[in-house]
Amino acid sequence: MNKQDKEIYEVIVVGAGHAGCEAALAAARIGCKTLILTKNIEFIGHMSCNPAIGGPAKGQIVGEIDALGGEMGQAADATKIQIKVLNKSRGAAVQCLRTQNDLEQYRQYMRTVLENEAHLELKQEIVKEIVVEKGQIKGIKTVLDKIYWAQAVVITPGTFLNGRIYVGLSSFKAGRMGETSIENLSESLVKAGLKLGRLKTGTPPRLDKRTIDYAKMAIQPGDTGFLHFSFKTTLANYHNAQIPCYLTYTTPKTHEIILNNLDRSPLYQKVIKGVGPRYCPSIEDKVVRFKDKEQHQLFIEPVGINTNEIYPQGLNTSLPEDVQEKFLHSIPGLEKVKIIRNGYAVEYDFVYPNQLEYTLETRPVKGLYLAGQINGTSGYEEAAGQGLVAGINAALKIKKKEPLILTRENSYIGTMIDDLINKEIYEPYRMLTSRSEYRLYLRQDNALFRLGEKGYQIGLITKKEIERIRAEQLKIKELIVFWKKERVAKDIIDRFKLQHKVSFYSVFKRNEISIDNFMELLDCAEEEKEIYQRAFVEVKYEGYLQKQKREILKMQKQEANLIPKNFDYEKVKGLRKESREKFMKYRPQMIRDAKRIAGINPADISVLLMYLR
Repeated sequence: MNKQDKEIYEVIVVGAGHAGCEAALAAARIGCKTLILTKNIEFIGHMSCNPAIGGPAKGQIVGEIDALGGEMGQAADATKIQIKVLNKSRGAAVQCLRTQNDLEQYRQYMRTVLENEAHLELKQEIVKEIVVEKGQIKGIKTVLDKIYWAQAVVITPGTFLNGRIYVGLSSFKAGRMGETSIENLSESLVKAGLKLGRLKTGTPPRLDKRTIDYAKMAIQPGDTGFLHFSFKTTLANYHNAQIPCYLTYTTPKTHEIILNNLDRSPLYQKVIKGVGPRYCPSIEDKVVRFKDKEQHQLFIEPVGINTNEIYPQGLNTSLPEDVQEKFLHSIPGLEKVKIIRNGYAVEYDFVYPNQLEYTLETRPVKGLYLAGQINGTSGYEEAAGQGLVAGINAALKIKKKEPLILTRENSYIGTMIDDLINKEIYEPYRMLTSRSEYRLYLRQDNALFRLGEKGYQIGLITKKEIERIRAEQLKIKELIVFWKKERVAKDIIDRFKLQHKVSFYSVFKRNEISIDNFMELLDCAEEEKEIYQRAFVEVKYEGYLQKQKREILKMQKQEANLIPKNFDYEKVKGLRKESREKFMKYRPQMIRDAKRIAGINPADISVLLMYLR
């Protein structure tokens, strides 16, 4: 068959999970003829684990996705059944939104968006291999031996690459319970020159809410007021109808049952070879690693409005079905609970991400991009952020435009990609606020101002939208100037025991003034509250923010340092042998280029900078 007889696209996306959806939408919206292929069209945007979006660091990522023109924030707002701000009692750097979502509505939302996107086609096909010629991607081949040609391919297979599910000591091939694994694609990637490893993740049993005694649990309601992820979500379409979650705890009896059955655990019997996520461990791991703890908290969360299915967050397990039932019955409120779906572990192949460029293009195969769990990450938000970056860069390369490179200094997504490329990944990577040295600057509330201009330059933020973002930024600056001039009234002086009249600006900087006090002191319309809150944060943390901005500018200046064309790396004492060899091989022109070489760590850059000075 001649090439002209085959279907030709500019970008092909394999997989329609959170990474795949963002990648396909980005490429199509930039103007590329795009095809997205999925094993099962009914599971587009499926939430395989907890039907929730956001949380610490993850909420910040959703804000960044939204600022760059991605879809996740809008999907979360449109399908939420509960929303709240986490870490309210702590600083602005770690505060974030989290929504509980209706699983079915979320899937339907994403499918509808994909199906109605111009330049995007959707097909149900199983991909078995990539087509590569002389180190350049040419397309993909399906299990029916049909070839689709493309200039760029983005692979987002989730846990399906040679996936194997474990329930107790029983196991079988599957990428997700009830869905077959992908058996041939890993071999194709290895043949193309990529090194693969093995990871593991897990999910808890799903419970029947009719068999739960909520009276024995603490209610966890959502927050009142207008909260949203996307700047495109308007006040008019917000509703206050929210479904509560509940809190309960494991007991010493729960732990005893688990410890007595570790001989039936695939994890502790070394049946599972892949390493699981340290920051989202199974209940077996928690009980073994934290033997001094008498209890572990569990959040009992609804999966949707029109279902009895309940998700017990914090109870990931791969123990046998009878053990799962037994330990569940030892938990307050779950004494008579019935299991709808068993918890299980899934082991799968991933590609070591040090083989990626900062664009998420692979080094061995040009035009091939990877995003999501295939890069060793865990979480919907992490996957979506990568998918957006991969889809954008695949399209920009085809359009012969400059790539989008996100950095540690401007985003959590950039921090994640930098970590993946430069740090050893031996367990599923999860984004945490502690991973960013610039977390006070990289807040959820300022993501629009950090990345909105980039979204506009790429073409995913409209002119009307960027004008609105610029207007809000100007309003914040004007508010701060006004607060510096305006003096507080006598009632505020008395309330806070001030010595004399001072500016609002001075009052807001006081330690005892919180965001709640601040909103009480000001009279602003509901639709302006967010702008006022953002301005308050800028005032409150001004000194810290200025310090971080100075650090960022210093780093950017260092990155712009030129490296002489014939620089002799052999003379640089203190460089690791591996780093010296890589510098000599790639010959970076600037410090910025040197940092982007896979396997080069910050210590190598420090040594190089010191020598150049």
